[in-house]
Amino acid sequence: MKIFVTGHKGYVGNVLCKMLLQENFDVVGCDLEYFPQGFVDNDLSNIISIKKDIRNLSINDLKDCSAIIHLAALSNDPMGEINPTLTNEINFLATTRLAKIAKEAGVKNFIYSSSCSTYGANNDTVTEQSSLDPLTAYAKSKVDSENALLKLEGDGFSPTILRNATAYGISSSLRLDLVVNNLVCSALTSGKVKLLSDGTSWRPLLHVEDMANAFITCLKQSQEKISGEIFNVGSNKDNYTVREIAEKVEKIVPNSIIEYSTTASKDSRSYRVNFDKITDHIGFKTKWTLDDAIKQIYHTMNEKNLLESDLNDKKFHRVKYLKYLIEQKKLNANLELI
Repeated sequence: MKIFVTGHKGYVGNVLCKMLLQENFDVVGCDLEYFPQGFVDNDLSNIISIKKDIRNLSINDLKDCSAIIHLAALSNDPMGEINPTLTNEINFLATTRLAKIAKEAGVKNFIYSSSCSTYGANNDTVTEQSSLDPLTAYAKSKVDSENALLKLEGDGFSPTILRNATAYGISSSLRLDLVVNNLVCSALTSGKVKLLSDGTSWRPLLHVEDMANAFITCLKQSQEKISGEIFNVGSNKDNYTVREIAEKVEKIVPNSIIEYSTTASKDSRSYRVNFDKITDHIGFKTKWTLDDAIKQIYHTMNEKNLLESDLNDKKFHRVKYLKYLIEQKKLNANLELI
């Protein structure tokens, strides 16, 4: 089976493609290669790689592909707020266009990487049936994309929505603008688990390898099983407040202590998520615990001799790196390669 993966050299894509190759899938990847690679070894030489903007993909690019895993997007809330119009163009309009040409090309499965951030602020534990309350341009683009994709279902075309929890863990294209990764690396390099909020907001967490495995689990299902379905991706045991995450980091990382910012305030994005459906419906279960992942991140970063000055290095932060590429005139204001 040939799988087309957008954003295959991104934070999740690197991990997913390695696992797809291990499962003996044929993989075609599409990525503009904005971000640095090679933080850890990851041989993707057996993947057909297309360096192309997802806004410009054609039917010919999708030839003989049975499924699309669509990861590519402006990938977090701060990035989305830089230019909400551009976020809508890349995350929503390009997604809808890709799905339409995929359906025309005869692609059977379209597995979309959405986000639990679509739930926004909720006091109750949310399920796939809960109302959505997107608070950012990024989350709104995900909601719009979900709705557009589900309307395309039929005539052999099966969209599936994966609302992923907040990712963490090691990848060849590493991000330190993710809460667990950031807190662990802060503790390692400065001895301080630095909280920028009051820590009371809830976050569901998901190791990047478990996230990748959710996509693969969907690929192995029949169309009837996953067509038109929405799945929250994560584990019920992995809903934590940011403060609880910090406390675990403090306990595991030697000689570290929690430090609250003097300007700390409550993060309006707060949600606890129920993940029963994906387990009950297709048998997906996470393998990583937060404790084990904190140890993984700590030991990897320690071996890499990460310094405190590295913590805010642009190469580990998506917004900073995109701004750098624009300043260096490698990208224009529309994030197109120059």
